[in-house]
Amino acid sequence: MKTMKTLAATLLLTGFLATGAFAQQKETKKEALKEHKCTKACTKDKHVYAHGEKGHTCGEACKKMMDKKGKM
Repeated sequence: MKTMKTLAATLLLTGFLATGAFAQQKETKKEALKEHKCTKACTKDKHVYAHGEKGHTCGEACKKMMDKKGKM
């Protein structure tokens, strides 16, 4: 019985690793965000954060733009 459990666990682990789920999980970790650099779009009252900068929140427009570029 113990051998069957060990065999089942080994097969599940092998399947997990073979599907690339382990590698995919590593890639989904958040990348380190860059510090914000002001652009012409920033004012003294409001900053416009670019994708990948601290303070940026992806909205629908950002997601669509990134899909078009093929980076998301």
